[in-house]
Amino acid sequence: MLLAFYALNAIASPVDPSAADELVHTPGGMLPKSNIHTVPEGGKVVHSANEVRLLDADGTVLHVAPLKGSKPRFNLPNGPAIKPSLDSRNLQSATIAAIVEAPSILSFISEWPLPPLPQVNSGQLLMYFAALAPPTVDALIQPTLQYGVSAAGGGPFWGIASWFITEDQAYVTNLTQLTPGSETLQFFVVNEDEFLGTPGTHVWSAGFQTSAAELEVQTTEVFNVAIVALEITNAITLGNLPNTPTPISGISILETNRDSFSPIPWSLSNDTADGITINHPPPLFTGDESLFFRY
Repeated sequence: MLLAFYALNAIASPVDPSAADELVHTPGGMLPKSNIHTVPEGGKVVHSANEVRLLDADGTVLHVAPLKGSKPRFNLPNGPAIKPSLDSRNLQSATIAAIVEAPSILSFISEWPLPPLPQVNSGQLLMYFAALAPPTVDALIQPTLQYGVSAAGGGPFWGIASWFITEDQAYVTNLTQLTPGSETLQFFVVNEDEFLGTPGTHVWSAGFQTSAAELEVQTTEVFNVAIVALEITNAITLGNLPNTPTPISGISILETNRDSFSPIPWSLSNDTADGITINHPPPLFTGDESLFFRY
């Protein structure tokens, strides 16, 4: 999911068929290289009912993509079966996830320690994210921690970027490389309607405690599905993953009335055949929950 850093021209140009055939990795599955768009600093993504626009910091339109139809990317709890975007459940291509639909979401915040580097590097891609989606789960706002190479760039190190993904387009901030150590990351997706919203639209700010990977997304849909996930691509053994569990603590979902959505009734999707699970221990107190990835 990170090999070269793909930046697009400021104005959309006709797609080269050969380029369109080249698929690259995103945290929502494989997409054509030409459908990956870099969000400039201060820019934003505007997602309406029939198109997605990428704007520069001064409001200049950099790219417009029509929406062609709904393509759900995760199974919605208690809903009809939906095929995940990544097909097989093995270390070559696996998704381990917790997902929940809340009545409404004002903010979704969690804290992640920076995992140790995998002991074995064989070209694997690991992408951890805490995302919001609409009830149709056909779009994702997702701050992402990654190891490996994706459409955003990368290498054998941990890096962060924020993504917005629709059925066939992806918008991503510049990738920021992290220094190994005891750093704790705060993932957030926060509703900014109180300050930036207009009638019929919603504004979301996503990223980390650093402004380097901050992303602003404007939508017409309500995003009230929370997802915590690990996507694994091209791994061979468990040595391609961190050698200690990855805890996600301080998970907080606030509803628009500012009440805490707790306890969170997560629906869990595990890869038990490969020994990779996501666990939800009972919360110690209201509004402060945890999840654990175990390998």
